[in-house]
Amino acid sequence: MSTNAFKTTRPDGIETCFYKSNERNTARYVSDTVVREEALEHGRLIGLYWSATGQVQRENITSGLPKMDSLERPIHVFELEIDGQLLHNRWDWVQASERPGSRPGTVEAVVELKHQIRPISVKVVTRLDGSPILARWLEITNTGDKPAALSKVSPWSGLLWNSPSEVNPSVKDGTGHKFTLGYLAGEKFGHEGHFIWRDIPTEKLRIERTRGTNYGTPYFILRNELTGETAFAALAWSANYYAEFAHRFDSCLFFSMGPLGPAPLRVIKPGETVLSPEVHLGLMHTDMDSAVQSWHRHVRASVIPPRPEGKSMYTVAGRVVEEPGDWILREVDIAAEMGVESFMVDAGWYGKRFDKWWEQRGDWCEGSWLPGGLAGIRQYIHDKGMLFGLWMEPETIAEKSKLSKEHPDWVIKTDDGRRAGETQLNMGKPEVAQFVRDEVIRVIREHKPDFYKLDYNVVVYEGGQNIIDGYAEHEAWRHYETLHQLFRQVREEFPDVALENCASGGGRNDLGMLSVFHYAAESDWSLMPFGIRAINAMTLFLPPEALAYYHNHIYTAHLMADLDTHLRVTLFATPVFVGFGAQSADRSTSYFKKTKRYIELAKTFCRPVMANHPVVYHHTPDIGLLNPAEWCVLEYGLEDKSRGYCGVFKLSGHGQNEYILNLGGVDINRSYVVTFDNRNQSVTLSGWELANNGISISLDAPLTSELVLYKALD
Repeated sequence: MSTNAFKTTRPDGIETCFYKSNERNTARYVSDTVVREEALEHGRLIGLYWSATGQVQRENITSGLPKMDSLERPIHVFELEIDGQLLHNRWDWVQASERPGSRPGTVEAVVELKHQIRPISVKVVTRLDGSPILARWLEITNTGDKPAALSKVSPWSGLLWNSPSEVNPSVKDGTGHKFTLGYLAGEKFGHEGHFIWRDIPTEKLRIERTRGTNYGTPYFILRNELTGETAFAALAWSANYYAEFAHRFDSCLFFSMGPLGPAPLRVIKPGETVLSPEVHLGLMHTDMDSAVQSWHRHVRASVIPPRPEGKSMYTVAGRVVEEPGDWILREVDIAAEMGVESFMVDAGWYGKRFDKWWEQRGDWCEGSWLPGGLAGIRQYIHDKGMLFGLWMEPETIAEKSKLSKEHPDWVIKTDDGRRAGETQLNMGKPEVAQFVRDEVIRVIREHKPDFYKLDYNVVVYEGGQNIIDGYAEHEAWRHYETLHQLFRQVREEFPDVALENCASGGGRNDLGMLSVFHYAAESDWSLMPFGIRAINAMTLFLPPEALAYYHNHIYTAHLMADLDTHLRVTLFATPVFVGFGAQSADRSTSYFKKTKRYIELAKTFCRPVMANHPVVYHHTPDIGLLNPAEWCVLEYGLEDKSRGYCGVFKLSGHGQNEYILNLGGVDINRSYVVTFDNRNQSVTLSGWELANNGISISLDAPLTSELVLYKALD
């Protein structure tokens, strides 16, 4: 049986409890409808059970769980290898406690363990925020007098499901798989949003990303086809990673995920504590839209920082500095005329001489070719009533730069001095890390941007190494320690600056980067049909207000859809207009009039939805980026069901020309004014009709669309 030792319960649905169960030190975590219990047994911290319904198991049941022998099944809840020894066992329980979370309204439960053989202690930290998703990381301390080499870590692992086959005979008799996995399968530029489903075979499915830039960001959806449960998981890590899902022992599903690279990943000095990446994980027994909404609630509460006051949403225009002269001021004029609220000076503002923007990276002094300098451009933008934004890629070093000539050894290298990344700075070196910190802080302090864009156009593959205490340590861990710490400092020192994360588009849109930035670029490959399909997929994992869509970034984008469809994609993320065409063009034409209209629509009708934690309804959640599909249908609505909008995009000329749209964001007891944008006509319909009978959308040509706007009458 059990006796309580420490328990806290709050009205926000969070409970932590540390107690003895069958003489085992046990930890219980309850947040919304998820319950997780773990215990130290035979020197191993093991999982006892998960619950997706909020029900805590009776004491006599828990005392007999997990009904598995840890010698027979990998049920330990983390994996850690140090100095060549896998520390999955031989732990002593030191203490358990609770502390306030770093984000308001969150709680961090801490279980402290001490290893019996190695001079290592670990704090297993679990953050709860009132959603059914938990976040887990390890705080690893070297308590010895010699450096310790960390070669592998999975911050959360073990048994996810143990579901007897008899609960679902249709699966048991061979008509279906027991577990399926949805994940982002893209590995290269432009493949953000390539979401696919795969059956998890008996044995093991392992996913790896080894390019150093992850267009296949580590987000995962797991379905238990036996019980109908859904699990969402993510690894908050930007560099190479692995994720394993093992379907073993009839109906068990085990998992493990963590950083990937040549060992050691991190050398820990005596007395030093390092933090592992976080794993975010939760179980739900509900439909996909409700599960996505719970995941978004978690990401908003525990990960993405709130935007600065007055900058909750804004439309953006921006241009690379492609030539000297005051032409960029004319771009500002056009953006202001079109009603855009901010202007970003993109790449090319820096360097000792005017050259291609990528040839000057590392020399972050403003160029002499800027009219009035950045201060003059900033003032010009402010005089137009717009916010001023600035681009920077501080982690890189161009071969032609002055920095490269002065510090050729600052590029990451491996083996016999080979460059592991042609242009990435080696931030594992303290002097390089300090340079990057100083330059970012200086640029923001001197040039006073209202918003700042971090870019990263680098592929490092295996990555570099640094010799530390006799070990060839992989560079990535220290790199991201430095980067995250730097932008936490930026947010503290410059709380009014909004921060955009970009990596050749969406190459680093993991929860680690999003924990220190306010929003992120969805993709650089922003043309139909890929733009809306990528947004459709990425909003399975990231709230739409956290994504930026680069309109006209691909110069042929306007050829890939009719003008309305081309512009409607901008309504489903923070729109960034990469120019508006020729400066000499007549701005009284239909093109400019319609563009201006959609910018106004984004600010007036869509803004109240986008800026207030929209609920996302994925009518076509499984189409991904490259899967065959006829339609992409995406809907955003307010939680109180008073307003929303839906884009119906026809992707192919095959199949039916009619789509029956059943709106998700309406209340069946209310009536709505529904506007069909193609017709520019409105009709009043009941929520019951909109949700159940549906409305017919007819489109007979590929890469066309309809926009449906709805607003409650009361």
